[in-house]
Amino acid sequence: MLKYLFSINLILLISLSCFAQTDVDALRYSQWTSGATARSLAVGGAFGALGGDLSSANINPGGLGVFRASEMVLTPGYNMGNVSSNFSNDITNTDKNRFRFAGVGAAFVTLNDDYDNDWKATTFAVTYNQVANLDKEFRYENTTYGSIVESFLEQANGFFPQQLSNYYEGAAYDVDLIYNSDENYPDFYTADLDQNSAIMKAETFESKGSIYEMGLSAGANYRDNFYIGATLGLPFLNYTQITVYREEDIGDQYDFFNNMSYAEEFVTTGIGINLKLGAIYKINRQYRVGLAVHTPTAFSLTDTSFDVEMDYSITYNVGEEPSSNQSIINSEPVDYTLSTPWRVIASGGAIVPRFGFVSADIEWVNYGKSRYAFDTDLYSFYEGYAEIVNADISANYRSAINARLGAEYRYKIFRARAGYAYYGDPFDASADTEGGVQQNLSVGLGIRPKSVYLDMALVQNVSKELYVPYRTTGSPNVQEINNDISNTRIVVTAGFKF
Repeated sequence: MLKYLFSINLILLISLSCFAQTDVDALRYSQWTSGATARSLAVGGAFGALGGDLSSANINPGGLGVFRASEMVLTPGYNMGNVSSNFSNDITNTDKNRFRFAGVGAAFVTLNDDYDNDWKATTFAVTYNQVANLDKEFRYENTTYGSIVESFLEQANGFFPQQLSNYYEGAAYDVDLIYNSDENYPDFYTADLDQNSAIMKAETFESKGSIYEMGLSAGANYRDNFYIGATLGLPFLNYTQITVYREEDIGDQYDFFNNMSYAEEFVTTGIGINLKLGAIYKINRQYRVGLAVHTPTAFSLTDTSFDVEMDYSITYNVGEEPSSNQSIINSEPVDYTLSTPWRVIASGGAIVPRFGFVSADIEWVNYGKSRYAFDTDLYSFYEGYAEIVNADISANYRSAINARLGAEYRYKIFRARAGYAYYGDPFDASADTEGGVQQNLSVGLGIRPKSVYLDMALVQNVSKELYVPYRTTGSPNVQEINNDISNTRIVVTAGFKF
C-alpha cells in the first residue's frame, strides 16, 4: 500500500518527529551532486577521466594534474524549484526560487620543462563549491478521514503521563487534545475524533540550506600520461526545516474539537572532513580512464534549536466560547557526529579529434553505512538511540549506482555540451519503494579564447516522493501526499587563465 514510502528528497514518513537526528537526515546529508563549474555541470558531472577543470577537485583530484596553466573561476547560480503536491486528488503547486552561489576556485600550476624529470607539472588548488542544495518548499490541503490524534494516542498509550515525549504526544496531552482519566493507568483518550472523522488537513513545509565544501587540493603530472591527486575536503553544513501542520472542523461537525496546529522548527549546522584520492591514466592520445575514492565525511553537527509549538481550540461545554490551549517546547543545543558512506568513482573518456569529447562516470555508494554517535555521558536521554537509528539506516538503505554521461562539441572557440545523470535508488528493496531515483538533464554553451572563458549550463532535476505527515499503525487511513519535484538550475562560470 505504501508505494514511494521513502523519497530521494529525504522526507521519510514524518515531519513531526522527536529528534532531528534520524535516518532521513543521514541520507539527506549523504547525497551530493557531481560538478562544480558550468562546464562540468553541462556534461552531467561526468568529468572523472578528463581533468583540466576545477570540478576535478571534488570528483577525481587526479584531473588537477592535467592543468597546463593557472586559472581562477567564479560560478554564480540561480535555482528555480517547483513541487506539485497531490493530496487525495487535490493538487497544489509551490515555487521556490533562490540565488545560490555555485562556487569559486583557483588552480596554481608549476610546469617542469626539464626533459629528464618525469614529473612534468604540479598543481595546487583551493576551491569552495556547493555540493548539496537543501532548499525545498511545498504545501497541501484537503479534507480526508482520520486525524493526527490517532497518532498521538498510539504514541501515548502504554505510558504514564510523566513518561510522554514533550515534543509530540506530550504536547498533545498538555493542550488536552488527548487526556488521561486516571494517572494510575497508562490509557489515553480523545474527546470526539477517531478514524472515521472527516477533518480538513493542511501543512506547509519549508527547508532551506546547503552543504558547501572547501577543498585543498594537489595534483601532479607523470610523463604526460599518468595523473594523480588528492583533496582534503572541509564541508560546511547549514540546514533549517520548518513545518506547520493543522487540522480544522470545517462544518462544525464535532462538539469539542475546533482546530489544532503543530509547528516544528529545527536548525542543524556543522563542519566535516574527508579525503579524496584519484588518478587518471591516458591510454593514448584519444582514450583515458580514471579512478577516485572518497572517504566517509566525518561531520561534527549541532542541532542549535529544536522548537515545537502546539495550539488547540476546544469547546469544553456546548454553548460556551472555545478555549485556546498552547504548549511551547524549546530544546537546548545538542552536539553529535555523523559519518557518511565511502564513494568509489570509475571513469572513462574519449577525446575525439576536431570534435570534442565524450565521457562517463560510474559511482558506487552504500547509503546504509552512515552512522550516528552521541555523547551519552553529556546527553543521557540519547542512551541507546544511536543503536536504534543506525539499525534503521542499515535496514532502510542500500548500495546505489550513480551514472553520468556527457559530451562536448568544439567549433573554433565555441563549445556546445549536453549531459545526463542518473542517481540510483538508495532504499532497500524491503522498503517497497519506487521513488528513490533522481535524474538530471543538462545542456550548456561556452566560449573559450586563449586567456579567458565564459561557460553557461542549464540543469533540470526531476524526482518523486511520498510524504506522510504522521505515523499510525492501527488506522486504515494513511495521509499520502505525492510530490512531483522539479528543480532548474542555471549557472555561469567566468574563468581567467594566467
